[in-house]
Amino acid sequence: MTEIKQRNYPAESADIKHYVSGQKKRNDHYLHASIEYNGRVSVDLLKKAVTATFQAVPLIVCRFSESETGAVWSEAGWTAEDIVKIFETDNREESVHESLIRKLDEQVGPQLSITVVRDKNADTLAIVMNHMVCDGGGFRDYLYLLCKCYSQFSDYPDMTALPFEMPDPGRRSIHQVFSHLTEKQMQEVHQAHLQSFSQSERDYLPLSGDEHHPFIIKHKVGVSQFNAIKDYAKKRGATINDALFAAYVCALSAALKGDLIVLDCPVNIRAFLPKDYIPGICNLTSNIICAVPRKVGITFDEALHQVKNVMDKQKGSLEPLKVYWELEKAYQTLPLDEAKREFPKIYSIPLNGMTNIGILDKESLRFGNLDAEDAFISGSIKYAPYFQIAVTTFNKVMTFSTNFHGTEQDRKWLDRFVNQMIGYFPNPE
Repeated sequence: MTEIKQRNYPAESADIKHYVSGQKKRNDHYLHASIEYNGRVSVDLLKKAVTATFQAVPLIVCRFSESETGAVWSEAGWTAEDIVKIFETDNREESVHESLIRKLDEQVGPQLSITVVRDKNADTLAIVMNHMVCDGGGFRDYLYLLCKCYSQFSDYPDMTALPFEMPDPGRRSIHQVFSHLTEKQMQEVHQAHLQSFSQSERDYLPLSGDEHHPFIIKHKVGVSQFNAIKDYAKKRGATINDALFAAYVCALSAALKGDLIVLDCPVNIRAFLPKDYIPGICNLTSNIICAVPRKVGITFDEALHQVKNVMDKQKGSLEPLKVYWELEKAYQTLPLDEAKREFPKIYSIPLNGMTNIGILDKESLRFGNLDAEDAFISGSIKYAPYFQIAVTTFNKVMTFSTNFHGTEQDRKWLDRFVNQMIGYFPNPE
């Protein structure tokens, strides 16, 4: 590493939230992405592009540290050489998987890993980012920025300064959302109640868990079925997100024993920002809870109706911001150790969840003259009894990513479970 003058950046309450989740073994607080290209990536250009992104996301080359006075990110002198590695393989899928499940170390750094997995035909990028740096939406923005930088350097080899504005690294705080709300809206936030549901072993999936064995399972839903799901939901006044949760409710109703299906639903709170405002690459996700009665043998239509009714009532609600208001208040007013003890009481998510990270734009993932052939983003790798499915859509193909620390029996059970869930979706006519 090269010695440089150290700069410090404040840690935000959202950073600490993910850090605590990792310490409490809810998840490993890392984000994962894979982008498969139709040719060879220039590793030199990739390193140049990664270096350019440090301007927007300096935390990448920092280490995280705590003290009595608070938590900070401190520059540690990491470079793109430390982040970008190349791995040649005869088994692309296995090598991508092994590259994705590797663990970073927030107290050492860097906070990003990019492996160029190269087989005889083409390259696939396996990317891991610390969730403390950003959420799924921020991670997608980072990938787009990285591709944009790479393409500029590819098209203009002698370029010394990029011709576009970078996201502002100073725009990481939750207060960038609060500052854009009216007094009436802030009053609604203050008066909102934190949602909480009592859960027990009846709400556990039948998984043993093994913290030393992380894995990622992928399942895909093709273009024709994606269109069928979207059209089916639209005809019933529902969204594709409602349809995803409806299929999940059907599968969980058969697998769980409790009386209520309680689901964690992450929501992107960038929606509360003005359209012309560009936040930094950061964490701006809160959560709502979808709770519906468990019914053995529930049909997809019944589940869709239940989910739609619950979700419609919460659309446009400022209630999800309450969690971040309380986290921020605890973080700003209490000693760090005390605030960290309060965080799990404030941010108490259901055991089972699904996150729809959304659409990955093919053009925005273009690397110079290389087209992306396939791509997905998934969240952190969960520890039992916590469980989550992440969904991304690329070229109208949905990838369901299941990330878990578990046994081989757990992996087989989850593979069947997700296939069963997909089986509840409407099929093309």
